[in-house]
Amino acid sequence: FGVWLLVGLGMIGGLEALYAWSSTPAVAGITTDGRVAAFNLDGEGSLAVWFSSVSLLLAGLVAVLVYTIRRHKTDDYHGYYRVWMWAAMCWLLMSIDETASLHEGFAGMMTYVTGTAVYGDGSVWWVLPYFFLLGAVGSRLLVDMRRCRPSSATLLAAAGCYALAVLTQVLGDGLVRAVMLEEGAEMLGDLLLLLAMGVHARHVILDAEGLLPQRRLESDRPPYQSEAGLASGTQDWIAVDSPHGTPQPLFRRRSRTVEPEPMDT
Repeated sequence: FGVWLLVGLGMIGGLEALYAWSSTPAVAGITTDGRVAAFNLDGEGSLAVWFSSVSLLLAGLVAVLVYTIRRHKTDDYHGYYRVWMWAAMCWLLMSIDETASLHEGFAGMMTYVTGTAVYGDGSVWWVLPYFFLLGAVGSRLLVDMRRCRPSSATLLAAAGCYALAVLTQVLGDGLVRAVMLEEGAEMLGDLLLLLAMGVHARHVILDAEGLLPQRRLESDRPPYQSEAGLASGTQDWIAVDSPHGTPQPLFRRRSRTVEPEPMDT
């Protein structure tokens, strides 16, 4: 995963450098529209769009992998594993949006129907639906990913990058530096999202194979065990996953074979 991250950062840095180079007057002067299409971070059909689209598509496929394993967990009484399929569909939608510019078309349609852009160029029309949809799915993912801190932290970092990209687009001035900051933050968010999915997929696979270290109880004695039970040495309690949102694990005694006492003759 470290090599994966370094390669992705190298690609993002290379794309940023190519865009800055292609925006210089010497290069822009020999082009028809002042931009090299393949290096234009803010254009369609560029290498940056390909990078983001592939990263999001792979993130969706990894989310499907997590779903196929996560749904076999026996203590998921409420079926929370279904959020991974919702996440896969969201990442796939974002991947399609990168190549087809669905959000820009939606913003233009809403501006035409309502007769107002609300603020700026009308980006608010797609920012709000994305915020509520991705916020709902992302917050539920964090709850399910809480036992794997690296993947949770990476997902939060990806959310921060997306927030920076949206803020820069809404408030930016369209200059080269603003475009580089916006698109760089978006590509970094896509990379971190893919990394978060991969790290958590590794966690889920190791958990299913029983290769993760198990948490040990602080004490073998449950908080409500009687003093008589402690004095008699019956401390053989086991933790049982509690159903339907019970906050603390239930404790039950192990089944033991009781030898019959000798009868007086």
